[in-house]
This record gives sequence, structure tokens and C-alpha cells, in this order.
Amino acid sequence: MSSLEWISPADVDAMLYDDPDGSAPDFGFALLRPNAKGKANRTADLARAKLQPCRPAAADTLPDGMWPITCTLHRMVTAPQVAIDAGALETIFHGYDAKIKPHQRLLAAVLTMRMDHDWLPADILSLVGGYALEKLALERRLTSMTVVHMPGEELSGRRPHAHVIVLARVHRASGWGAVHQDLIAKKAQGKFQAEWEAYRNSWAPRFGQR
Repeated sequence: MSSLEWISPADVDAMLYDDPDGSAPDFGFALLRPNAKGKANRTADLARAKLQPCRPAAADTLPDGMWPITCTLHRMVTAPQVAIDAGALETIFHGYDAKIKPHQRLLAAVLTMRMDHDWLPADILSLVGGYALEKLALERRLTSMTVVHMPGEELSGRRPHAHVIVLARVHRASGWGAVHQDLIAKKAQGKFQAEWEAYRNSWAPRFGQR
């Protein structure tokens, strides 16, 4: 079993500043700042928590230091032309955290896309992962990880959803750059929500969905 302590969903919520412009039924926007409630935050903890919505069991054991994964599906989408292995999740997030600056006011954003119950996990990953590639990686040079959760697998009535953990600094071949202005702009939540809704409305019918 991994020696890392499991981070519960409640503990994840305590890390984040959720929905600054108000909640919406199908879209969520949260910010990971360097500190919350007197505790230092790290993107590696956030990423691992989203990858582990359920406490890992003995069957999920991996070599020490590697993160057991209990979510349904996940995918890392890196900015183009960066020399980084998209499968090395621990290396990416720990490496990013090692570059946090004392004056950095935003570490990451979390976009949450809630889907109807008849969406299949692979289709959710394809749709949301496509958005992450086109709108985040290619247009903004932002590296992100999409994580699909299917609450029904744990007997919950909550809808399927995907979280996109967006590392806040522009990612270039030379390394991590400035925090992207779109993430810290006024009304950033509304801008990303409108962008996602337009993308989903364009692509969802191709998955046989409205």
C-alpha cells in the first residue's frame, strides 16, 4: 500500500476557492491558491486527490511514491513542444510545485464539467479531453489533467463528471512561465463556462448526445 495519506473529498474542498461568481448546475470553477486556511497547498496533493476519489485498497498498491488511482479514467494533456512525459504524473506535478514562486498567487484552476447519466466514461474523456487539447493546450499553452468520476459506481446518485486540473503557468519548451491572464481575469469563471458550453454544444451531438 502507498505510504501517502489518502486525501478525502472534504479535504480537497478545503483546498479550493469554489465558484467565485456563483454555482451553476453543469459547470464548476475553482481556484487553488498557495495557502488556504493556514495550510500550504500543492498541486501534487490536488492531483492525487482527484485521482483517488475513493480510498485506495490493497489491490491498488503501486511502488512507493507512485499514486494508486481509483478514478474511472484520466488523461494528461501537455502544452505542445514541451519535453515531458505525459504519463509521469508524479514527476509533472512535483516538478511544477518545485517551481512555485513566493509571489505566485495562483497555482491551478479546476474546471468541472457535469454530464447526464447516460454519458459513457470514454465519451466524457474524449469530449473533455478534446476541449483541454484545443482550448487549453493549443490556444493557451496550458498543461492540464482530465479526471473522470462516475459516482454511480459507488452507489451515488450524483451525475458523472470530469475535473480538469489546469496548471496556472504557461508551459513552454523552456519551462514554466507566467500565470495565464485568463485564469486570473475578472469573471474568469463566466468566460470559461461560456467557452466550454460552446464547445460541448458543437461536439456533443457527434457522441449521440444533446
